[in-house]
Amino acid sequence: MVIKSCLNCNFHEIKKDGKEEMSYCQKENCWSRYCKCILAKALEKYLKEESSRIENSWSSL
Repeated sequence: MVIKSCLNCNFHEIKKDGKEEMSYCQKENCWSRYCKCILAKALEKYLKEESSRIENSWSSL
């Protein structure tokens, strides 16, 4: 699987794993799905979504 958020990274490379194209991180020398920057991006996205849910759930009633 090619990870869309990695496409604009200078360290991103697309490699073949069998028949499938996969995102590869040259900086960490591993598949992108296992690299720390993807973990950080996922955490940031999760926290942003959670904070917006909390803001939307409070009401003045």
